Amino acid sequence: MSSRKRKPFSFKRTNVKTFLFFLVFTSILWLLIQFSKNYTKEVEVGVRYTNIPEGKIFNEDSDQTLRMTLNGNGFRLINHNWKEPVLEFNVEDAIINEDEEYLFYVNKESSILKSKLDFQGRVLALKKDTIRLRLDINQEKKIPIKINHNIQYAVGYGSDKGVEVTPDSVLISGALKVVDTIESISTKLLDLEGLNLNYVSELELDIEQLPTNITVSPGTVQASVLVSKFTEGSQKIPITLNNVPEGVEIKIFPKEISVVYRVGLDKYNEISERDFRVVADYAKASEESAFLTLELTNKPTAIHDVRLQEKQIQFVVLK
Repeated sequence: MSSRKRKPFSFKRTNVKTFLFFLVFTSILWLLIQFSKNYTKEVEVGVRYTNIPEGKIFNEDSDQTLRMTLNGNGFRLINHNWKEPVLEFNVEDAIINEDEEYLFYVNKESSILKSKLDFQGRVLALKKDTIRLRLDINQEKKIPIKINHNIQYAVGYGSDKGVEVTPDSVLISGALKVVDTIESISTKLLDLEGLNLNYVSELELDIEQLPTNITVSPGTVQASVLVSKFTEGSQKIPITLNNVPEGVEIKIFPKEISVVYRVGLDKYNEISERDFRVVADYAKASEESAFLTLELTNKPTAIHDVRLQEKQIQFVVLK
């Protein structure tokens, strides 16, 4: 047996390289041939408007796209697809119609159209030959903010004023006929549980509730809650009897009622019976009942969770 080392056989590797070379070459050649042919294709291009007059805004009912049929070789068509062309129309060149409607005439034979498209082939057909732009009067309006919240205070805590936002109103702008229908805007939900400290945070407005094309400034507000320790208080309040007919004497039992409430410790000593008024209206009495319903008509703003220990009292008519 010969002791000489055998040289590696490389014929197969050479064949693979040659095959790959011709495969790539023929593929490129095939692509060039295919792309050099003419094709017809329907495309949709975007429409953009420039020089919109001050004080006017774009109406979504305007034409925003234009469908057309193009003819050209593959290179031109694929180049057109990559660039995503947009047709621009200057409002100053439009024909103004009634109701703030602007018209632009489009001619498929026009060199200006192909120039705007940056397309060297032919425009065979247009879906429409007139582009319509509608503009609305831009209106600004200040509207109040409604606070959407769910706050649970820790036991023994509360807030005199609850949630406050700064600013308390925002400026909206948009189409006049839409802006006039908007009276307020809500915040997104402020959900707090076990609150026992002062709270300050940015809170977003719920702009999704607004119609489209309405802008809001600012888009966020500062929400704050001043928290203090609370305690329970009560006052004995004399009952006021209203609408008693002349010449009729009414006796009520009892003559005073307890009002129970929660109040901040810092305001506890400021609350007195003079801040309350409890009324029984004889005009609302039923002939079949010996009871009058009580109403709390006056109360201080600093108290919360107010309740009457009794909702009705007895009465007797003395003749």
